[in-house]
Amino acid sequence: MKKIKIITTGGTIAMGKDQQTGQIVPKLSGLDLLKQVPQLTKMADLELVQYANLDSSQLTAPMLLELAELVEEALLEEEIDGVLITHGTDTLEETAYLLDLVLDIKKPVVITGALRSFSQLNSDGAANLVQSIQTILNPQSKNKGVLAVINEEIHAARFLSKMHTNNLNAFSSLNCGPIGTIDHSGIHYSYDLPAQITIHPEELEERVEIIKLAIGSDDRLIQAALDYDCQGLVLEAFGLGTLPEKIIPGLTRAKKEGVPVVITSRSYEGRVYNLYGASGGNADIRDLDLIFAGSLTSTKARLLLMLLLGKNLSQTKIREYYLKLKS
Repeated sequence: MKKIKIITTGGTIAMGKDQQTGQIVPKLSGLDLLKQVPQLTKMADLELVQYANLDSSQLTAPMLLELAELVEEALLEEEIDGVLITHGTDTLEETAYLLDLVLDIKKPVVITGALRSFSQLNSDGAANLVQSIQTILNPQSKNKGVLAVINEEIHAARFLSKMHTNNLNAFSSLNCGPIGTIDHSGIHYSYDLPAQITIHPEELEERVEIIKLAIGSDDRLIQAALDYDCQGLVLEAFGLGTLPEKIIPGLTRAKKEGVPVVITSRSYEGRVYNLYGASGGNADIRDLDLIFAGSLTSTKARLLLMLLLGKNLSQTKIREYYLKLKS
C-alpha cells in the first residue's frame, strides 16, 4: 500500500456549523477529516500533519513558504509516494502556484478543498478527498507539478483560478481547461505540461501591491504605495495591457526609484504584451521598463514578483523570469 502524507491547513473543508451563531467556523482537525471519510484509510497508508486550521483568507505569504518546506521535507522521505494538502478555496490558487514555483516536484502533489462543509447539503469534501487520493495514486500524476483536484477535475496550478464565490464548479483553468478529469473509470489526462521554472527563495518580499485600473484611474494609488515604501507593483490593466495616460507620472516615479511594475490584465483570459504602446498609442511607454506578465493573473504575478524580489534580482533578471514562464 502506498504512503501519502496529508497536510491540513483549514478552510471550509474543515469547518462546521456553530450552533449559537449559525455561521460556518473552523471546527474539524485533520484527524476529524479522516473520520469523516473512512474510505481514505483503505486507499493508502496515510500520515497526517496539521499545519493550521484557518480560513484561507487568514494565511500569509511567509506561512506559504513554511508550508512549502513541509511539503519538500515530505517529498524527500523515500517512503512517501505523494502529498495531499487540504486548503480553503478562497486563496487555494495562490498557494498552489507558489508551491509550484518553489518546489522541484517529481512525486504527485495535490491540493484540494471544498465549497461546502461536511455539515451542509451537497457537501463536496468527501468526493474531493477521495478523488485527490486517486489522483496521487495514479502513475501519470508524477512530474506534473502541483495539481488541484476539485469537482471531478484536475487543474494545473499555473492555470487555476476561482471563478465563482461558492458554486461547486467554482474553479477553472484559464486559457486551456483542466489538465484532467475524474470519473468512475478513473483518471484521464488531456495534455502534458512543459516544465515549470523553479525558484529557490532565500526569503519573500511582502511589500508588493496590486492596483486594479478602471476608467478615469489616475496615479494616486501608485503614489500612495510608493510613499509607503512599496517594493513592487502589479497593475491590472485594460485588455492587452493598455494604461491610461493619467498614471504615467506614478510609473515614471516608480522607474526612478527602482520599483518594478508588472502589467497584467483585467480580462480573465489571454495574454498581455505591448502592442499599442501601452498608453494611448504612446510608444514612449517602453521607456518605463514595464514588465508584461503573459497570461498570469494579478495574484500569481504578485507571488512571482515577491519571490524574485526576495532574491534581490535586478529588474533585467526579473523580466527574464517572466519571459521564461510556461503558461
